[in-house]
Amino acid sequence: MWYPRLKALIISGGPAHEYQTTSLKLREILAGAGLESEITEDPGMLASPRMGDFRVVVLNCARWTCDQTPQWRDEWRYLVPQGARDGLVGHLESGGGLLALHAATICFDDWPEFREIIGAWWRWGVSSHSPYGNHLMRVRGGSHPIIQGLQDFTIMDELYTDQQLTGPVKPLVTAEWGGGEHPVLWTGDYRGGRVCYCALGHGVESFENTSFQGLIRRSSIWVADSGDGISEAGE
Repeated sequence: MWYPRLKALIISGGPAHEYQTTSLKLREILAGAGLESEITEDPGMLASPRMGDFRVVVLNCARWTCDQTPQWRDEWRYLVPQGARDGLVGHLESGGGLLALHAATICFDDWPEFREIIGAWWRWGVSSHSPYGNHLMRVRGGSHPIIQGLQDFTIMDELYTDQQLTGPVKPLVTAEWGGGEHPVLWTGDYRGGRVCYCALGHGVESFENTSFQGLIRRSSIWVADSGDGISEAGE
């Protein structure tokens, strides 16, 4: 069941990714879930009074201090202003949802609370990723609406490994690399709002994968619900 006229804010932009293209594809995918999306490359939009217009915030970006990558610092260094911090927390407290993709765990590294919101963070020198290539995603089963009825699938992407979890998670999708199993997608809640993180989404090929598209649609509708019954994920 899809519910039209819900709006999503896609925060895009950053180095080493094709965000200008993938965010446009993301907008098309979300439209298939009944979400009308606005794209911005300014995370400061989170501080805008217009945040009340958006039911879902989607992070398809890589915006951080760049202290660990000085070659990108001049162009891409980003410090999260207090207004944006308050805006995202307020969005969740009001029942809004957050869908965080791929490099979102690198983002906003000067804001410790953000790690708690999405449940993980990128620890430089420890966290890593596989070479870009085909990887088998294992759907872990269960009744969660994001994965209910979905099958294992293969996707061309990076596989993030050894991200630092801020607490226990129950992954809905996992993948194997380097002799270990790594969580790819999990859900949580924060201050009353629903949160979903998915480590996929490095390049255009990912967003053209129909299984990943299904995960995005289902995840966006799930985080939009926040328990008030406005939506129900499905295919």
